[in-house]
Amino acid sequence: MSNDKNMGERFGAAVRRLREAKGWSQEHLAAEAALNRSYMGEIERATAMPSLATAAKLAQALQVPLSHLIAHCEDPAAA
Repeated sequence: MSNDKNMGERFGAAVRRLREAKGWSQEHLAAEAALNRSYMGEIERATAMPSLATAAKLAQALQVPLSHLIAHCEDPAAA
């Protein structure tokens, strides 16, 4: 379970970094991805783990390939 939590934390951090790099609020990203703003906060705080379909919506909204977003979830210690 710890690995799932770490993955969620890395994914949430990646979403936050990409969102902030665009100067967007969570509300703006949520609107671009057709998601609820409170759910966006849960994803960034790693209290919710998005489905692959939701990750794809986020990647599209952030204008990055899904593979780029998912790559941030890999454990750097495993490389």
